[in-house]
Amino acid sequence: MSQLYLDFEEGRGRAVPPPAGDHATACILVQELERIARHGGRARKILIARTRGEGKELLRQVALRGRSWVGFEVNTLRPLASKIVARTLSATGRKVIDSFDEHALVERAIDEALAAGRDFRFPTLREKVGFRDAVRHSVAALRLGGIDSSSIERPAGATDRQALITAVLRRYEELLEAGNLADNAMVLRTATRILEDDTAAPPLSDPTFLLPGLPDRGLAGRFARALQNRGATLLRTDPVEGMRVPKGILWDVAPPAAAGSYLHAVERCEGPRPRIELFAAGSVQDEVRGVLRRAIDLGARWDEVEVIAADPSLYGSALHALAESLDIPVTFAVGLPVERTRPGRVVTTYFQWIENDFHESRLRALIEAGDVQPPPPGDRLRGPGLARELRRLRIGWGRERHIARVERAIEGLDGLKRRPLQNEESFERLKQRRRENLLALQALIRPLLEATPPVDGTVSPARVATGVKSILARVAPGTDTDDTARDRLLRQLDRIEATLTRPTDYPSAAAIVKSFLQIRIPAPRAEGMAPWSSAAGHLYLTDFAHGGATGRPYTFVVGMDSGRFPGSTMEDPLLLDRERWHLGRGELPLARDRIAEARFNFAQLIARLRGTLTLSFSRWDPAEARELAPAPELLQALRLREGDRTLNFEHLETHLGASESRLPRAELTTDVDAGDVWLRALASADGRLLNGLEAVGRAYPRLGLGMAAAEGLRSDLASVHTGFLGTHSPPLSYQELSGHTFSASGLGSLGACPRRFLFSYVLRAYPPDDPEFDAHRWLNPLERGSLLHAVYQHTLELARERGLDPEEEGFLALALSLVDAEGARKLWQVPAPSHAVHEWEMAALRDDARSFVEMIRSEPPPWIGLEMPFGMTDDPVAIEADAQPVQVRGYIDRLDDHGAELRVVDYKTGTDHGYGGKSGIYDGGRRVQHVIYTLAAASVLDRTVSGMEYHFPTRRGENRVWAFETEELETGGLLVATLLEGVAAGDFPATDNARNDCRFCDYGEVCGVRSGNWGQVSCRFADWTARNLKDLPELASLRRVRNWEDE
Repeated sequence: MSQLYLDFEEGRGRAVPPPAGDHATACILVQELERIARHGGRARKILIARTRGEGKELLRQVALRGRSWVGFEVNTLRPLASKIVARTLSATGRKVIDSFDEHALVERAIDEALAAGRDFRFPTLREKVGFRDAVRHSVAALRLGGIDSSSIERPAGATDRQALITAVLRRYEELLEAGNLADNAMVLRTATRILEDDTAAPPLSDPTFLLPGLPDRGLAGRFARALQNRGATLLRTDPVEGMRVPKGILWDVAPPAAAGSYLHAVERCEGPRPRIELFAAGSVQDEVRGVLRRAIDLGARWDEVEVIAADPSLYGSALHALAESLDIPVTFAVGLPVERTRPGRVVTTYFQWIENDFHESRLRALIEAGDVQPPPPGDRLRGPGLARELRRLRIGWGRERHIARVERAIEGLDGLKRRPLQNEESFERLKQRRRENLLALQALIRPLLEATPPVDGTVSPARVATGVKSILARVAPGTDTDDTARDRLLRQLDRIEATLTRPTDYPSAAAIVKSFLQIRIPAPRAEGMAPWSSAAGHLYLTDFAHGGATGRPYTFVVGMDSGRFPGSTMEDPLLLDRERWHLGRGELPLARDRIAEARFNFAQLIARLRGTLTLSFSRWDPAEARELAPAPELLQALRLREGDRTLNFEHLETHLGASESRLPRAELTTDVDAGDVWLRALASADGRLLNGLEAVGRAYPRLGLGMAAAEGLRSDLASVHTGFLGTHSPPLSYQELSGHTFSASGLGSLGACPRRFLFSYVLRAYPPDDPEFDAHRWLNPLERGSLLHAVYQHTLELARERGLDPEEEGFLALALSLVDAEGARKLWQVPAPSHAVHEWEMAALRDDARSFVEMIRSEPPPWIGLEMPFGMTDDPVAIEADAQPVQVRGYIDRLDDHGAELRVVDYKTGTDHGYGGKSGIYDGGRRVQHVIYTLAAASVLDRTVSGMEYHFPTRRGENRVWAFETEELETGGLLVATLLEGVAAGDFPATDNARNDCRFCDYGEVCGVRSGNWGQVSCRFADWTARNLKDLPELASLRRVRNWEDE
């Protein structure tokens, strides 16, 4: 068969020759396969490759060049060995184990080795996953290197590390024999022995061919050499000139046929120079975008492009994100991380939910996004509605709180009260909708919690896997790729459940499960393991181990920085290089061997490429905030391109020039997307960007409004962007104040920051009321204050009811018991971050209760009202504000009767900072509570009120009292009227004091408040007000309020 290239310029498709160039000539390895296909016809032929994907891609090249691949059977060493030993193992009843069985067996061997005989000094590491993984990897390396425990010398001075590995290896071998089991090492060893046995029937009944690059060390190498001895043919490939073939690689070459063979022997390259391009990028995302730009600029079809990545996970994710947005079809040789699928995201979030003490926000995010759904009939309910219902429960965190809060909410539906002006029909619909939502949440959450093992004891990975399966069962339907991911995750989990039953602590068990779930997902329903094949019409991304086999004419090698290539020289932490050499004599790879093999494999990849080659790297690592240097191979590529071996890294930097960025390069005339078109239009000839803000504002009116708002803050003119809304006809809600009822806190907020009043009382944009996790705090100041207010009120009420005198011990005992009762009630509402923090804060609350008792004992109050409401019903309370009635509401903490006059008392549970001194009586308009409460008390009870006192009955407040007499508050009504005049005029500027008014404001995120070191607080809106307060006429009202007592 031949590939069809179509030309539509003449109005109809016609077959034309493939594009001219080196890519029309195949690499030597493909030519070898062509020769075999030509001479072997359709007869069965076995092709042994490093991976099935490599073999399939090479045969695809053969087919595209007109030769049939019928008769070829692609295999790898391990499956071929299994096939050879199948009859022998079956006769002995020996079972071949997989990676899960092997993991469980080595774990058992580690436990038994640590428990028996020698006292290994690893007490803190015994249950650590990293330590056990290192032991397991060392055992696997020894086994695959053909080294058994009987061949290891046991010197008297062996370290604990050496003795442990030997003991585990010996016990593992005993367990294999006891269970009549065979691992990978035994399969390879047995297959090699069968091949080397001359009396056995020849197993190579069909022509067998070995691809170069197969391992030539350890048991796999012995098996490959045994195949050669029994007639398998090692194929030739393009040579790597100037480099020695590392020990451990099976290799045979033909004479050089392309310039790529001379990457490390530039001076010996006499033919035409290869087409090599190099570039550097500012980030991985820019590098991937640069690849697409160049591919389009070269006129390549997507299925003519192969991208080979040093880090396929990182670059695969970046390419997937960009290609998906541009609708570019891509196949991934090693797949994509499972986390990029819906089931993968769900599993990741499930573990985060548990590790964050079952924080409700994690589960809510999955429900809101529609990633998980309840079982029928709840599956018909929309995710956002369920998420709102879950948020309304204020679960916070804590495993036991989820179902308890849901069940309490279901029980409370019968007592739900209808809101004013709400008709009965809509009220019943609301109750029914809430009941459906709560029952659906209960059906979703209860099975998850029942399947999730306890996290504070011992648990096996199998139990953890059961919990993961429970949430996978609730994953919402998605794409075919999501279905593939779910199926593969379930397969892994089934094997974990069946094999990994050893109990350990939860973090270790979870880490083991996570390691087995770090799988990669291919195209939908693709079978087998990575690498997966390329596809027609698709760009192809692969890695260094599997790249260069497609024969595509345009190859891009990305990630060529010195950090990613050629890799690390770090030794194995348990089986050091000197021990590897002593034990294996070359059969165990050393750290330096890995580097040599990586560089050689890269060189042979370049040697067999044809066509145009582009190499690139990213100059910046955002994770570590550091610059990255190019790999030495980039310099070699430049030397080969220029034919000059004397070039150095300075020449390379000069050649690379400016980094590829989001801004398209001038020499590339093709743009990837609309963003490239726009940024190219902004670029000027001298490299500076043109000002495109006006064009953006016209094209996107809402962005234009935002830019106008930003400009308004830079200007010193009052505008709607700085809070001056003005008056309108018909009037807006804030212009008609006669029907409004104001709280003292609301009017205080208006005096502090009119902008805050606008958000809270006019727009009613309330901040979220979610429990916030703070590892060092249980209750925030508002929650702590409400608890203490309840204790103060009930202590005085119950003491009078029971006839307790404050001097009696029972009075203090009553207060302390109320702290415990209110603390338990508050714990139900707000979960504590830990038992220690809860106990510490409860002790502090009891101490504050003692402080309150001391204050009461010092001057027993003649109270006649506690938490006395006013204006809270349909009968509002009006006070006089500059001869104008203003309706107010609130609760008076305590009202004392001193005979001829009353006295208002308000409790403050913080410090008395901000009272007295320069703050004066009204604190620049921020303090008007004393005015409202004294006038309201006088109005409700029709008695004289002498003043108001602020009491600070806590240890921090030191039982201080700040009193304000009625005579001092005479101008308070006028102050309130002045504040409301600004509201009626539509003036809502921000405060002029960000330090005091913005630090703890609920709307700090909206205003862009920033806190710095040493108590510095900045707010752009507050800065505008402070800058213009003295001179701007529109700020005259706020200026007057701030200087109220001075005037």
